[in-house]
Amino acid sequence: MTDRNALLRRERSNAAIGWVIVIGLGLAAVATLVRGAVLWTSLTATIVALAVLPAFRRRTPFVLPPWEVLLVAAVPVWVRLFGAFPIAGFLTVAAIALLVTVELDAYTPVEMTPRFAAGFVVVTTMAVAGLWVIAQWVSDAAVGTAFLTSVEEVMWDLVFATAFGGLFGVFFVVYVSRRDDASLDGSGEAS
Repeated sequence: MTDRNALLRRERSNAAIGWVIVIGLGLAAVATLVRGAVLWTSLTATIVALAVLPAFRRRTPFVLPPWEVLLVAAVPVWVRLFGAFPIAGFLTVAAIALLVTVELDAYTPVEMTPRFAAGFVVVTTMAVAGLWVIAQWVSDAAVGTAFLTSVEEVMWDLVFATAFGGLFGVFFVVYVSRRDDASLDGSGEAS
């Protein structure tokens, strides 16, 4: 019985912290919309939608991704909102890939080994970055924008996307192994 109470307590504290982060992301989405940054509004709204999806599907406000994962997903958005960190976009894309991976692993019948999940985060981030470069090229060719100024810039964009995908993949492996170790200890908390 105490295990069940401890589980409920952890679930509720995770939800409380998670909802604070989600509300902060919602406010960031509104702020970016007011500033006219439609792309950042879309990225932030995607994170918010992914964060609340488990709660809506299970019809309970207590089911959210781990707050640590939500925080990792929120940091690039807040960094971009309060400063002009030029590579925050790649961090955000990697964070979305991480969030999708965590939700697939936790809330669906899909089971991933930690290494596969890390690779999935990397490949998903690289794929989105590749699609983004193609979209920029199409925009440059069709509309006359100048998003892609050099091949070197494109290559560095893809290198950054791959690196951040790898970083978030490693985060997933470390996070899952620490969480699993804590569950085996019976403490339920990662040290």
